[in-house]
Amino acid sequence: MENKVSDNVIEKNYRECLKFNEINESNVYNFDLATAKAALENLYELYKNGISTGRFTKDKDYVVRCADLVTLAEENKDSLFYDAWRIWFRYFVSMGYAGWNELWEAVYSCFRP
Repeated sequence: MENKVSDNVIEKNYRECLKFNEINESNVYNFDLATAKAALENLYELYKNGISTGRFTKDKDYVVRCADLVTLAEENKDSLFYDAWRIWFRYFVSMGYAGWNELWEAVYSCFRP
């Protein structure tokens, strides 16, 4: 069963992401909520694997380090989610500490049993 609180946080941020990209005249073709959520979950899965293998160090303040996500995206340019990641990254630059962690806690909760 999906966590509705998590889904609501992801959807809220998705809508803000679209607004941010529109205001900044960035193209967001073929970017819907399902793709947006799947892209975040996939990126988090790659990051989680990086933590478990010791490639990345878990941060005490942030659920996810943005620099690590950018590294993963650049290494996976052939991913079906690459364009969606880039749309999210443009939005991430506008997020403060609390908003960033809220979004990634919501994504993280998708992986809890």
